[in-house]
Amino acid sequence: MSRAKIEISGLSKSFGSKKVLRSLDLDVPEGQSVVVIGGSGTGKSVLLKCVLGLMEPDAGSIRIDGEEMVGASRVTVEQLRRKFGMLFQGAALFDSIPVWENVTFGLLATGKIERRDAREKAVETLARVGLPAETAN
Repeated sequence: MSRAKIEISGLSKSFGSKKVLRSLDLDVPEGQSVVVIGGSGTGKSVLLKCVLGLMEPDAGSIRIDGEEMVGASRVTVEQLRRKFGMLFQGAALFDSIPVWENVTFGLLATGKIERRDAREKAVETLARVGLPAETAN
C-alpha cells in the first residue's frame, strides 16, 4: 500500500485557552480530494495554514510525500509549499492583466522567473489542470 500524500497525526493548535485543533489525525491519499467543512472559528483555516507551513502547530506531525513539515527548515517548507495552491476567501484574478500573468504573478514579482519565460510556464501550469493554451490569453 502506498503512503498518503498528506499525513497528519496528533495535530493540535490553541490560541490562549481556546483549543482550535485537538489531536487531529487525517491521511489524504494521492489523487484524492478532501473537503473541510465547519462553522466560523472551528479551525478550517488554521488546519490549512498549518499544512502549508504558514502557522506552526502546538503539537503533532504533518508529512507531505513522507517529508516532515513541522519544525522543518525554511528551505524545506518552501519546497513542500510549492506542491500546493491555495486561494484565500475573497481572492480574485487581476482583471487588468491576462491569465498567464495572473498565473505567474508571484514568480514574476519575486524575480524567480524572467518575463520572457513566464507565458510558457503559465501554459504548462494551465495544461496540468486540464486548461488549454488559449486560456492563457
